[in-house]
Amino acid sequence: MQMTRVTKFTMQLMTAAVCLLVFSIAASAQKSKPAGPPVTTKGAAKANEHAAAGQATAESKRTEARERKAANAAEKKEDKAERAEIKAAHEEPGQLLKGVKLTRAERKSVNEVEKKYRDQLKDLSKQEDDAEKAGKPMTDFASKVAALRTQERAEIRALLTASQATQFDKNAATVKP
Repeated sequence: MQMTRVTKFTMQLMTAAVCLLVFSIAASAQKSKPAGPPVTTKGAAKANEHAAAGQATAESKRTEARERKAANAAEKKEDKAERAEIKAAHEEPGQLLKGVKLTRAERKSVNEVEKKYRDQLKDLSKQEDDAEKAGKPMTDFASKVAALRTQERAEIRALLTASQATQFDKNAATVKP
């Protein structure tokens, strides 16, 4: 009986030793992590010319991306300003004629003037788009739109009677140029 106990005890000891050995081998096979926070290089390569070249390439690409983003933002802002100019030019006649009673003949004449300048604005906008696609954007676009707006105002005002012109002038004072 004592022999069975010794054999059983020896077997348990051997099993425990084998398990301990297997666990220690598995633990040592895993990649050890350094203690403490991870080491950062803050963009600097450590004694590796290939890494330094990679860092330089990455930095130049980041710089180019920032420049492209800034250029796109400026172009977007410019396009928005141009659209606002065109929109204001389209809406201006209606704002100027607010409260002005027109006869059918006067309304027809005003509509013809509005159509004439709407077509000119459309053509100007197309010219600006074509010039921008060609790589030579128009620098005087806003001044050309302003000139068309001024001409349109003058032509519409010339069609009005004295009392209508008075209301027109009041409205013109409130409309942003």
